[in-house]
Amino acid sequence: MFKEQLLNAFLQGNSLAALTESAGILLGAPVMVVDEAFRIAASFAAPGGDYEECRTAVSHSQLSFEAAAEISGEAAEKGEDFFEFGRNGRSYRVAVLRNGGAMIGYMIIVAAGEENTGAMTAENIMFTAALISKQLCLERRRTSLDTAEDVLITLLNGDFADEEHFRLQASATFLSNFSPERFAVVAMTGLENSDVAGDMLRKSLESSFHGSHPFFYRDRIVMFLHTDHDLDLLSRTAQAGNLCIAVSPALEGIYSLGKMYGTVSRVLDYLVASGKTGFCTESRRYARLMALKGIEDKSGVIAPQVAELAEYDRENSSELCLTLYTYLICHHSLKETCERLFTHRNTVLYRMRKIKEDFGLEPDLADNHFKYLFSCALILLENGEDGLFTDK
Repeated sequence: MFKEQLLNAFLQGNSLAALTESAGILLGAPVMVVDEAFRIAASFAAPGGDYEECRTAVSHSQLSFEAAAEISGEAAEKGEDFFEFGRNGRSYRVAVLRNGGAMIGYMIIVAAGEENTGAMTAENIMFTAALISKQLCLERRRTSLDTAEDVLITLLNGDFADEEHFRLQASATFLSNFSPERFAVVAMTGLENSDVAGDMLRKSLESSFHGSHPFFYRDRIVMFLHTDHDLDLLSRTAQAGNLCIAVSPALEGIYSLGKMYGTVSRVLDYLVASGKTGFCTESRRYARLMALKGIEDKSGVIAPQVAELAEYDRENSSELCLTLYTYLICHHSLKETCERLFTHRNTVLYRMRKIKEDFGLEPDLADNHFKYLFSCALILLENGEDGLFTDK
């Protein structure tokens, strides 16, 4: 009965994820399918049937280093295609996945002793492993890209027509169910001409941040971050290695990497060009700055009266544009404007009177608020006041 049900799932589902789910249900235990590098290609655990180590492995799309080492050791010691061992109070039952005699990964069943003992036989497990091996090979053959790294690079290059095409190529890799929280882009300052040093850095990041799956993209390293990763450690790593690192906002699925990478990379370009080194920063702090810098033709969007104000500032070394901008972002509060500018009330009153009377600006009218604010922001940016547009 078990073999018949699983065979039907194999013939009808045409999906490694669906077949793994059927196997987990029939065996009554969590099942993980991993490739030869212990990256998870598919997994299933019924609600309440998983546990912390299993959840962490699935979210990182990679077994812990300890679990991987233990499985490798057991496989080498026993030399069989099916073996069992205990770990952290759980029973690990492992079947080697093969294609034409070559090992392509493992099927791992993790149980706490309450599994469906009737189905959990060595014969059923090996039958399951044989079908999963076939399905894994089928999905690999359906893709035109060899590795998860190839898929990610294609995504960053913008070469997928849509998310469906991306999912098809990612289906036989650890990316199929990968759900990192964010990603980071690492500029290898001083390492550009050293492939060995770059590879050593990549391996170091992979070791320090489990499941980060760092890979090279052009002259940088892209790595993924999970909720359990320590950003303070990443900052210390950046300082110790003189690295420049920008961290993305939260991902909306792995496919959104393609859309978000450009913004994060531009933040990193800006910071490196400004001479900063040995830092790790949140790219969202520079969102407004990058948006303003992305406007190529500024001449058509600056209000003529604000342009006159800026010309007066340049000729007289005054700060009327800065005062107007601050007044607007403080929602027309004179008190907050004075506090932000560290300037006496009478001085700010004098400037605002001059702005209104000499240049005909009416900043208190709602219709003018955004027009003046935007115009002042572009002018101040041209004057090198970048710090006004970054968050602390």
